[in-house]
Amino acid sequence: MLKSFADRLACSAFQRHLLFLTASLLTIVIIGYHFGTFDQNIHIPFLKKYADPALYPANEEFFALRRQHYSFFWFLFLPFYRLGVLEPTLFVVHVAATHLTFWAVWDLSLTLFGDPLAGLLTVLALIFPHIGFSSFPIFEFSLLNRTFVLPFLLWAMTLFLRGRHVWAFALLGVLYNLHVLSVNFVLCMFLLAAALDFRRIGWRRIGLGLGVFGLGAFPVLIWRFTSPPVRLAPNPEWFSIISRGMFYHLFYFVASFPHIWLVTLAGLSALGLFIIARRRNLSPQHDRTATIFVSAVLIILGVQIIATYLWPVTILIQSQIVRAGLLALILGYVYFAGYLAMRYRTDPPGRGDFGWLMAATVFSALPTAPLLVLAVQRWAQPGRRVLAAVSVAGMLAATFWAAFTYDLWSPGIYIYMRPTPWHEAQVWARDNTPENAVFITPMHLWWLYDADWRVFSERSQVVTLSDLLEIALVPDYLDAWKQRFEVLAPGAMEQFRGDFFENLTLTSQAFYSLSADDFLRVARQYGASYLVVEKPHRYDWPVAYENRGFVVYRLPVAK
Repeated sequence: MLKSFADRLACSAFQRHLLFLTASLLTIVIIGYHFGTFDQNIHIPFLKKYADPALYPANEEFFALRRQHYSFFWFLFLPFYRLGVLEPTLFVVHVAATHLTFWAVWDLSLTLFGDPLAGLLTVLALIFPHIGFSSFPIFEFSLLNRTFVLPFLLWAMTLFLRGRHVWAFALLGVLYNLHVLSVNFVLCMFLLAAALDFRRIGWRRIGLGLGVFGLGAFPVLIWRFTSPPVRLAPNPEWFSIISRGMFYHLFYFVASFPHIWLVTLAGLSALGLFIIARRRNLSPQHDRTATIFVSAVLIILGVQIIATYLWPVTILIQSQIVRAGLLALILGYVYFAGYLAMRYRTDPPGRGDFGWLMAATVFSALPTAPLLVLAVQRWAQPGRRVLAAVSVAGMLAATFWAAFTYDLWSPGIYIYMRPTPWHEAQVWARDNTPENAVFITPMHLWWLYDADWRVFSERSQVVTLSDLLEIALVPDYLDAWKQRFEVLAPGAMEQFRGDFFENLTLTSQAFYSLSADDFLRVARQYGASYLVVEKPHRYDWPVAYENRGFVVYRLPVAK
């Protein structure tokens, strides 16, 4: 049945795109969509600041950092913001980018294996979220420049595999203007493949490819080279703060925290999927190049390990190069889908081996599950079905444990704003306070699905823990942030040891340990007019706004 359906897809573009659209909508429903959250906590306020320079006047030091985001992606949405249709526009583009990604993995699979069944199984395998190194899934719950360029990066890899090297480099050059980091990863793959297959590819095509790449990337390169210079020297204090404060999982592969072990296990398992499938010689024409691509990722990860443990060069830490693991994750699943297609044709009917293996591949966020099922099928002949079921159930249990323990999963489609007391307080501030108002806010109120204060309020705040999202990319704000953070969470930073969830608690405790006089002193120092606190914390100042979760006080030091 799967084989005949895959053959029909190969013959009908309409049916293929109906499959891609269905997979896209299922993925978005399963993962969810949340406007203004996660990395958009930074991008949306920066976009609003570009559109209206009068916004956030009290945070000029922070908002000056936007000029060091070397991407033209968000500028494309300025007209839609000014027209008042930013939110639905971002959602439509997010759906389109998801659709294009499924299309791109189909094309990549067919290029590698020439087998529509492998392409179909790849699409099915990626509907549910999967994670690898760095913990980033293939599909995310909001539109970002890295998610937008992903399908085009996969098409560039497909072009390279098909021998259209110049066009592959040209596409990377254009994409460089949208997300430099992601393109750098694929560029490393191409350069390693070109170096190892120099005679086959030819110096003329390599030289021409690099030339058209430079031509396409010229706009963002001009921007970059007229900005502050690249920092090669290590910055140990900055690295210590951003890693201990928020990004331990991006730099360290081994730690005493269970979520770090899960992420490392997931990344290694993704490599295991690729290796197992690669040994079957499923793509004789392209196996060598695909192996070089994965080897490039391993080299990048090796550089990350050196930078983390031995020499934290600023530009390497800024680049968070462990994110290259996402490409290894994709190649692992694409190759393993080719292996599954082979198993579908060869497994004895009624034995159920393919079914359990497919279930483990599709439904577990950890690529460890299909490896466990494979081990069971190879080594446990009696009771293999029961053990396979236990393996799948165990991985699903681990997935749901991690999802609920760390609040990693929040399904729901929120094109505008998820209606929470925190977000409602922001909307009140936007509609009822002057543009130059400054707020003291609880600094720990940020996570994947909660927008930072600036997003919906369009008002400045003194400081927040989530500023580390930006400081990790642009260290210039570190000194100002440390001073602000220390006055509102005294002693918390010194206790950070890499567990972000513990850091939230430490920050909250330090913030609420402040007295009324402490808040007034901070307000005078930074020109704050309002204090936002969670209930049941109460003070004697006039209440400007109150909802079921928060109280906003008008401070008597307002100017």
